[in-house]
Amino acid sequence: MAPSKYVGVDGCPYGWFSVGFDESGKYEFKVCKTFDKLLEHYKKAELILVDIPIGLPDGSGGRECDREARRRLGYPRAASIFPTPTRQTVKEVPQKPKKDDYRRVAQREIELSGEWLDPPTFWIATKIAQVDQALRGCHNNAIPEVREVHPELCFWALNDEKPMNLNKKVKKGQKQGLHERKGVLRKKGVEPRTDAIYKAARCKFPKVTQVARDDILDALVAAVTAYKSEGKPCSLPKTPQFASKDPRSRMEMVYWIPN
Repeated sequence: MAPSKYVGVDGCPYGWFSVGFDESGKYEFKVCKTFDKLLEHYKKAELILVDIPIGLPDGSGGRECDREARRRLGYPRAASIFPTPTRQTVKEVPQKPKKDDYRRVAQREIELSGEWLDPPTFWIATKIAQVDQALRGCHNNAIPEVREVHPELCFWALNDEKPMNLNKKVKKGQKQGLHERKGVLRKKGVEPRTDAIYKAARCKFPKVTQVARDDILDALVAAVTAYKSEGKPCSLPKTPQFASKDPRSRMEMVYWIPN
């Protein structure tokens, strides 16, 4: 296939899992240990959408995109939008964090932003730092456009602006949340190959200790958002804030609503 033009990325136990579409709709999967390696693989892409906070606040006030996404998703899906930590706090999380580090780092976040650091955010802080460092350190290098998505906002947009009813996590063999989201991707012909793509990814990366089932689905909805919007998704808010006036650190989430 031709080089992927539209890419969706999600963090996974191994590192980063991605789904890429070329212009004709052919797809590929890739797992990379670091975000720098992922950018190198997709250096010819037009748009990469990643499920990770990109525009990190420098102090109190938080991000308008987080607040607006929670309003649109409502209860209980709004709970999936965690407060975005400050860049200073992210830097304080060790490369190999331990439980004992959490309270110290969470207290630091309260001092800087007034917000408590959610445990799930603490455990992905090293991934947040990878993306932040990769984008902030690339001013003299040509890389693809990288923007932030949140899977639940993407599914909301594809589902007639209605949030998902079920949790996406697989618990005790129950996969209803996964089936609900795959159904949304299939409806209205958004991505009729959803089941085939998902099964192919599961076949290529069968170990959940490397790539979890929801990692595949989250990367897929991000890739579909990039592909179907032809690289021009909608932004939440319409006029993004910028972290530290850095043009690559937009405080936004993007999505695509079918016509």
